[in-house]
Amino acid sequence: MHFFRVPLATLTVLVAALAGCGPATGRVSGSVTVDGKPAASGVISFVAADGAGAPVTVDIQGGAYTAQAVAGSKRVQISVPIVIGQRKEYNGPDAPLVDITEESVPAKYNSETELVFDLKRGASQKDWAVDSVKRKSR
Repeated sequence: MHFFRVPLATLTVLVAALAGCGPATGRVSGSVTVDGKPAASGVISFVAADGAGAPVTVDIQGGAYTAQAVAGSKRVQISVPIVIGQRKEYNGPDAPLVDITEESVPAKYNSETELVFDLKRGASQKDWAVDSVKRKSR
């Protein structure tokens, strides 16, 4: 019976290389405030600045969030919808009511984001303070 013998130094380099094959990830947590108050609920997304890879979107609850993504430069999108009314889900006497929502923060924080973050390997902290959309009185 023949065995293939690999020198220990070569085996050590090979194992080390294989262990580092996956992309480096980072974990970020923090708070989101709107006009100085914790965002009751919403979502925050981390989108690769170079467009490579899928975005990572997590919930904001009680003003706090935690996300894990591949490390690198990210465009950050924050959405904090608010309930502005209710409507029937469908036409019928027993139709349940569903909330009608509207985005509470300007597009510069979500669809036309100006927010960026360099997600580092390991754990980091990032708080976001955003302003609400200035609404006209009805």
